[in-house]
Amino acid sequence: MVPAASLNVELALDQFRRLMASLQVARARLGADPWFDCPMTMSQLRALSLIVAAQHGLSSRELAALLGVGASAITPLVDRLVDHGFVRRLEDQHDRRIARVYATDAGGAALEGMLAGKGDVMREVLATLSEDQLMLVRSAFEVLQAGLQNAAMRGRDN
Repeated sequence: MVPAASLNVELALDQFRRLMASLQVARARLGADPWFDCPMTMSQLRALSLIVAAQHGLSSRELAALLGVGASAITPLVDRLVDHGFVRRLEDQHDRRIARVYATDAGGAALEGMLAGKGDVMREVLATLSEDQLMLVRSAFEVLQAGLQNAAMRGRDN
């Protein structure tokens, strides 16, 4: 028998997957699917998302570890992102032998565009909700954000 908490987690994940699938379909119907115009490969997009999230940039070694790839794969990956104008390399302030990779404004905007979509379907959906429903959605997002932060802290402790 499956514990109730585990069943609830699976039900919540199933709801999330259905929501994301519905969002993708709605974006496609409106011609607002950001994946059609994405100028990056999936590997570049994954790398960019990690670089954007890093407040103090990432070294090649750090990026390789986060992506689970060898260091030799990082140079051409970052080169393509630099060519697109999405990231820049800067010398590490504490160790000049290390180049850190930082997202540019264009890189942040490209990632935001991928996450939000061109047609901003979610904005349209949220605009139809009552104030009470919006507060509930915002509270749920805050709970999820706190959970992500807790998981990140546990990951650092291990």
